[in-house]
Amino acid sequence: MFNTAEALRIAVAHHQAGQLREAETIYRQILEVEPGHADTLHLLGLVAHQAGRHDSAIQLMNQAIALCGDQASFHFNLGTVYQAQGQWEPAIARYRDALRLDPHFIAGHANLGAALKSQGNLTEAIASYEQAVRLVPDHAELRFNLGAIYQDLRQFELAVACYREAARLNPRLVATHLNLGATLRQLDRLPEAIASFQHALTVQPDFAEAHFNIGSALFALGDQYGAAAAYREALRQNPDYIEALVNLGDLTQSQDRLDEALALYDRAVELKPDFALAYLGRGNVYKLKSMIREAIADFHSAIRLEPNCAQGYNNLGAILHEQKQFDSALENYRKALELDPDSADVLVNIGSALTEGNVDAAVDYHRRAIAIDPNQYRAYFNLGAASHSQHRALEALAHFDKAIHIKPDFAEAYYNRSFVWLSQGDFAAGWQDYEWRFKCKEYQGRQFGAPRWDGSPLARRTLLLHAEQGLGDTLQFVRYAKLAEQQNGDIVVEVQPALMPLLTASGFRGLIPRGSPLPRFDVQAALMSMPRICGTTLETVPANVPYLAADSRLVENWRERLRSLPGLKVGIAWQGSPGYRFDRFRSIPLVQFAPLAEVAGVQLISLQKNAGAEQIAALEGRFTVADFASKLDAQSGAFMDTAAVMCNLDLVITSDTAAAHLAGGLGVNVWLALWSAADWRWMNDRSDSPWYPTMRLFRQSRQGDWPGVFAQMKSDLTKLAQNRRLPPAGRASPPVG
Repeated sequence: MFNTAEALRIAVAHHQAGQLREAETIYRQILEVEPGHADTLHLLGLVAHQAGRHDSAIQLMNQAIALCGDQASFHFNLGTVYQAQGQWEPAIARYRDALRLDPHFIAGHANLGAALKSQGNLTEAIASYEQAVRLVPDHAELRFNLGAIYQDLRQFELAVACYREAARLNPRLVATHLNLGATLRQLDRLPEAIASFQHALTVQPDFAEAHFNIGSALFALGDQYGAAAAYREALRQNPDYIEALVNLGDLTQSQDRLDEALALYDRAVELKPDFALAYLGRGNVYKLKSMIREAIADFHSAIRLEPNCAQGYNNLGAILHEQKQFDSALENYRKALELDPDSADVLVNIGSALTEGNVDAAVDYHRRAIAIDPNQYRAYFNLGAASHSQHRALEALAHFDKAIHIKPDFAEAYYNRSFVWLSQGDFAAGWQDYEWRFKCKEYQGRQFGAPRWDGSPLARRTLLLHAEQGLGDTLQFVRYAKLAEQQNGDIVVEVQPALMPLLTASGFRGLIPRGSPLPRFDVQAALMSMPRICGTTLETVPANVPYLAADSRLVENWRERLRSLPGLKVGIAWQGSPGYRFDRFRSIPLVQFAPLAEVAGVQLISLQKNAGAEQIAALEGRFTVADFASKLDAQSGAFMDTAAVMCNLDLVITSDTAAAHLAGGLGVNVWLALWSAADWRWMNDRSDSPWYPTMRLFRQSRQGDWPGVFAQMKSDLTKLAQNRRLPPAGRASPPVG
């Protein structure tokens, strides 16, 4: 005779041993004898669930519940089947039924909590887990799950308490230490976070995620060396750890180890071609390596993969900004701000882009950035620059001071603060801050084996003076080579090759062209550091002009060529190097010189070479400019013919280019047209220059107001043309050879 109880016992034994086929066979035999056996229907449903036949499992379990609906386990297990299929609502209903039948059903509370959490009902999920914890206070996993919900709710202190209790109950539960560390990091309790991650490693030394999190915490603490070591260990444990590859790439990139960073990002992209952060990081490396096309492509890839990637739009805007594509840059910045309205970094970038044309709007964006992040030193820096451009010196100094207070090694802030001091005539403070240029990222300074000269007597030592920035800067500061010659030593002056003929003709000794082998020297100094070394004040500027000279034979040659030109001879130059960041503000369209051509008895003569010279043809007869550009400096060397022509002119009128320094150094009469935010060397609110006694300054009253400048020049030039009384022009050098 068939014994149902014995058969069920045997079937359950097979079931518990994982022998599902044998268990199912016996369960079905029982049901052939007793079709309404609820326990067997329930157990057969479990077998079907374990075999992946979920629909069959649901049908069998519902049959069991229909026969015996007061069994909490029946409802609970049916809930687990629904949960496995992602059917959360019926799963939650079945768990509630199980708990209605058995309020002390611990697994019911736990599973209900998990299901409610998955549906975003965190408040009820907490209640379920708390009930389970009350029933089993020493259950580590329940404490862990409760802590995870508090962490999701950003109730970090409660999460920490749960995780700590879970860790006490089960110190070997690795996930507890990891989550506890992550929560402590959210609370900015970084040393405690690191200790939790390290505890995880005592349980599982090869836990790559713990090494990774230690690296992130150390980086936040400013320990880049320790962070790199932790990221590398994470990668040793898991060479395909994408996040570790990208974070280590970010770190090495910040240390200017660009090739190493590029290799890490390349590996990340290879492993996960749809990982936007890898493209962001690699794009930044390409940008730093001046691989602009590749950088733009990677930023576009990041945005394509993650359309809401605010950082991608921000980075793309930044590179377009550097390419002077201001409208496109602003478009991307504004998209980034739309995605991340509270990003102080994006606000600062928008402000920086607007500075080029709308200073008031730029200031507003920087102030908004500071309201979000009071430590946004870039915003204070940009406010300083904006205030300086608007001639609000005290405000500019206060903003730069604030930026430096927040970031004491902010070289660009010191450097730009020097412009304010120097513009105000405070040379002592200005020259000191000006030395910070050597630490600016964009400054192409050079490294020398010899120490910097401190101005002490040379005592037969050799001093190397080297040019650093543009040709005009060299022409302005090469005067200090003559002062250095008074220090009882040998002087070597390295200058741009283009200036060799002019400076040789001007009597400078020890000249060598940049790029040629350097002789032995004991100390060195950049030419533009010489004012600080020499203690130059506003009253002691070495302004003995002329210190530049034209070749006497060229002077005579050009005297003959220019003799036939009638009237007051006025040389003009309007265009500087287009590569200069602010060239569009300082250079002047040639058509703006038209009022000068209207002055009776004045002959305009072009001194313009290369860029800008094409504007003469574009005049199409609106006024006349004598053009000798094709003959200037073609055979004799840079500035040689130009200097000789200047020595034969009554007046030179120029924009802020090297021509101004050449004319000033030659001691010829020169009028300099300056934009509203003129360079520091021309100082504020002056019509003269302490550097060049024969120079007059004409300033815009507001940005772009060249007509106002030339109206004043026309008035003054008219008087000169009528009186023809001008100081004598510069000197020529003696013939060579």
